[in-house]
Amino acid sequence: MQARPIRSQIYLSVLRFGITDEDWGFVIVAAILGYAVPFIFGIKIGNVPLEIVGWIVATGLTILILNIIRRKSRPAWLRHVIQARLQGAVSHRRLPGDAGRAWLKQDQESE
Repeated sequence: MQARPIRSQIYLSVLRFGITDEDWGFVIVAAILGYAVPFIFGIKIGNVPLEIVGWIVATGLTILILNIIRRKSRPAWLRHVIQARLQGAVSHRRLPGDAGRAWLKQDQESE
C-alpha cells in the first residue's frame, strides 16, 4: 500500500453538536437562563415546574439557531457582532465622510 500525504487538521475547530468551542458559552448562558427565569418567577405548567424542561428547550433552541447561523456565516461571527454592538462607534477608524470630533478640533487648534 502506498503512503499518502495527510493534511493536518490540528487547526480546524472542534465541533460538538455542530457548535464550535467558541459558541458554547452562548449555549451555557441560555441553559442557565432557561432554568433560572422560570425558577425565580415560579412558572408552572399545571403542577410541573417549568425549569425542569426549560433548560433543555433553551439549550436545544440555542444549538439549533447557532447551527443555522454557522452554516450561513463566517466563524466567530456572532461574537464579533455582539462585541461591535457593545463597543459602539468609538473604536472604529474615521472614514473620509465622517464628521470630525469636537475634542479633536480643539486639540489641533491649541497647537
